[in-house]
Amino acid sequence: MLPWLGILFAGSVALGGWFLIGPSLGSAPYYKVGWHRTAYEYSDQVILLCIPWALALFAWRRGARAPVWLLFGGAVLLHLLVLFAPLPQSQDFYQYLFYGRMQAVHGANPFVVNPSTFWADRWFPWIRWNSQRSVYGPAWILLSYSVVKVAGNHLAVAFATLKVAILAMDLGIMSAIVSLSRDRDDPEGAAGWGLLAYAWSPLVLIAVPLAGSADVAVAAGFVGALLARRRGRDGVATLLLALAALVKVYAVIGIVLHLIVVMRQRGVRRAIAHAAFAAALGAAFYAPYWAGVSTFRGLIEASGITNQSLAGTVQRTVVTSVLHALGVHYWYTGAAVAVRIAGLVALAAVAIWIIRRCRDERSLWWGVLVLLTAYLMLTPWFLYWYMLAPLALVAALPQNRLTYPLLTFAATALITVYLPWPPTLWIVQTILRYVPPIAVFALQRSDDVVDLPSRTVQTVLELPTPLGAVLPRATPAAK
Repeated sequence: MLPWLGILFAGSVALGGWFLIGPSLGSAPYYKVGWHRTAYEYSDQVILLCIPWALALFAWRRGARAPVWLLFGGAVLLHLLVLFAPLPQSQDFYQYLFYGRMQAVHGANPFVVNPSTFWADRWFPWIRWNSQRSVYGPAWILLSYSVVKVAGNHLAVAFATLKVAILAMDLGIMSAIVSLSRDRDDPEGAAGWGLLAYAWSPLVLIAVPLAGSADVAVAAGFVGALLARRRGRDGVATLLLALAALVKVYAVIGIVLHLIVVMRQRGVRRAIAHAAFAAALGAAFYAPYWAGVSTFRGLIEASGITNQSLAGTVQRTVVTSVLHALGVHYWYTGAAVAVRIAGLVALAAVAIWIIRRCRDERSLWWGVLVLLTAYLMLTPWFLYWYMLAPLALVAALPQNRLTYPLLTFAATALITVYLPWPPTLWIVQTILRYVPPIAVFALQRSDDVVDLPSRTVQTVLELPTPLGAVLPRATPAAK
């Protein structure tokens, strides 16, 4: 495995060095205002790194090994390398900072006030979505506010401070993966596999330390809650899952399924107490920003976005053509509405199916993973950094039927096609991105998808033995 790991490390160092040093040589302008840059600008280079990453994962599954300290330390070095580099892969990071500045400097509510109101602000040229109210939850917006309060008027200091906070979440995910591996039959093997799957992923490298995506907070909340539940700390799990839902709305999946399992395992009263705590936390975080329904105006506006996702491609190439051929007025709007309604209905059906089967620890996290995957497939606004939470769970959980498809999608989601004909481009690109993981899911053999067993502590009940008595063999106590 080491040759593939070495190639992956060397390639990541080369790409990270280019991100960090290249712009200072005048080859690219993103040490200056660069709002026109796209999130897929370096996807070709990143896709190449996915080849040795996949081969290293394959070698690990075939029994090859490397020390956990080497995998952990190497990942930390790679993530540190690009931590303070400019942002060729995303402009959302500057958007976070500007939302914080709107509060700290202008006393404005980013949930209801348009960023373009402050067009004369020195930080304004750095943002790309200058007419977009916040789509992020109050936990993330309060973090941005705190960072700007610490940094004052210094954009570079604010940039570095928020990056350090994101690095802390990133390292927390890695540490949780290692801690969770101690409950498995092969702790070294589970820890190494998890670190390879998450920390060495090229997608994670460009989405977390480089781009600083808010979705890393959701991934940290989910993996932290998984560890807390394994240690019997349901209250900590409730806190982390509630905070995750206060960063991105799709993370509500985690807190809902967690509360259902608490109810079925520990009773209705305990579940109500946990739900009340989560609701109180949400109310406290929303209190500084609450403006009624207008608080969610940015989220409602963003729900109309259609990008190059599976559902988005179906909407723009199939549904629009059918409605136009049928003579439907406002056929484009009708297609957008139809795809969203169909996606929500399908997502609700999957949620009901999962809720009915969600009864224990294993079904809880399997359900979270299934619902996250359904969200990626059924909504028309997918971007590759939405993969962070599913990928972190795949790294932390035993192997299951979604492990290999999601690892495959972590690579193919970055594929970018350049064609002059938009409909053809959308179709070809969608096929290249989505067909491989779907094929991997469909073609798996039954012996490839059995969960790896967890190590359980077995206790033997010892009773006083009467003289001369003959007892049967001791058996493990029921869990």
